[in-house]
Amino acid sequence: MAKTAVIAGTATATVGATKAIMGGGSKQGAAADANAAQDQQLAELQAQQMQLAAQQEALAQQSADAGPAPDSLEFQANEIRKLQVMKEQGLITDEEFTAKKAQILGI
Repeated sequence: MAKTAVIAGTATATVGATKAIMGGGSKQGAAADANAAQDQQLAELQAQQMQLAAQQEALAQQSADAGPAPDSLEFQANEIRKLQVMKEQGLITDEEFTAKKAQILGI
């Protein structure tokens, strides 16, 4: 976010300097003002795009850190391993293990 603020500030300063340099006669000044306003809007849109890209990257990283998706093979294998341990410890029966395994695999 700090990066976005710096970019937006730089764009604003650049537009302001351009406006000051080009602000000559009234017609020229009006055209320069219109161009400066467009430049300002463009700079703001670019800053927003960069901010959104940073947010998307952060969300993608959070998703990657969250672990395997419930439908993934890795998730299914982990769940079945947990069930196997529970069965070996006598916490669930063979029938319960088989039924839950079928449910996880979508059979």
